[in-house]
Amino acid sequence: MKIADVASYPVSYSLDRPFANSAERHQRRSTTLVKITSDEGVAGWGEAYGPPPGVSGLIQTYLKPRLIGQDPFRLEYLWFGLQTHKGIPKGAMGGIDLALWDLKARALKVPLYELLGGRNTEVITPYATGFFLNEDDPDSTEYLEAEVEEALRRQFRALKMKIGFGKERDIKRMTRVRELIGDGVDLMVDANQAYDFMTCVELIPCLSDLKVRWLEEPMPWQSFEGYKELRKKAPFAIAAGEAEYDYQGFVAAIRDHVVDVIQPDLAASGGLTHSRRLAVLAEAFQVDFQPHVFGTILALPAAVQLTAAITNNQPWMLFPRPVLLEWDTTPNPMATDMVTNPLTPQQGLLRVPGGVGIGVEVNEEAIGRYLIKA
Repeated sequence: MKIADVASYPVSYSLDRPFANSAERHQRRSTTLVKITSDEGVAGWGEAYGPPPGVSGLIQTYLKPRLIGQDPFRLEYLWFGLQTHKGIPKGAMGGIDLALWDLKARALKVPLYELLGGRNTEVITPYATGFFLNEDDPDSTEYLEAEVEEALRRQFRALKMKIGFGKERDIKRMTRVRELIGDGVDLMVDANQAYDFMTCVELIPCLSDLKVRWLEEPMPWQSFEGYKELRKKAPFAIAAGEAEYDYQGFVAAIRDHVVDVIQPDLAASGGLTHSRRLAVLAEAFQVDFQPHVFGTILALPAAVQLTAAITNNQPWMLFPRPVLLEWDTTPNPMATDMVTNPLTPQQGLLRVPGGVGIGVEVNEEAIGRYLIKA
């Protein structure tokens, strides 16, 4: 079997109501889908990360010519071989790598988790993520409260909200969310690198009182020493990793216990070839492995497959811990329109799909409605 074609589709959707985290205002949802087809007609799909027109152009002009004619089953050979020249964005590699894993699983007619060690869990507990700042009045919590009520209606058992909008405003918003969800729902918070060390220390008593499960990306990610010092002071977990793309950076963060929870983004950090290695490394150093998933179409189903296969939660125990996975609940019609069988949690739980490949089928007819024209 040989690779016969590599196609990329930059897609985008304009939000009806923009929302913001501490770092940027989101007015669109955009990504790049990647389709790799073999000479036997088997196709695999992946999702890249980064500015879609640029990423798609790089895939077509640079990566595609180096993939045509190659054996798609040689996953690690291709992953390392394509990066022998410096400067290849990991986000583009992520789309290629995810598509190759999907292709191989489909060629072998097995779910992707079978290639990753086999299924270790049948049920995943998704945690609702979103809860951005999208109020007309920045001191209001009207839209935040509505989002929380919807998450509770859908029976999510944990949620992660955005902070980083100023200490007092954050405290007000977090307190209101805890009032709404009670003590029976886990609460995580994500600052998107908004704060400095001292502000994080000042927030510790409030976060402790609110029984926060973890504080995510509290400070600029470049300061590993700051993260290690914060871990010593915080009685809750510190999480980060979505801003890391380099393998050695992840190795250092895990080996040196920079965080309690490491969060690689499958698409942004180079795909499954990269992330499955990190999952094993995290297990060895007793660091919780939680893939970052936001605004995606196919990276989420791929993360489900990986999460189902890893053993960090000791699934063989009589009373295994819940297997958490980030679940984007913000508006994104592309995530449902472009997939004929989108994954949907039921009563706050997701049963791992048993279909071939990444477990969902791409609706190619829908791509044209969102395609970014050259």
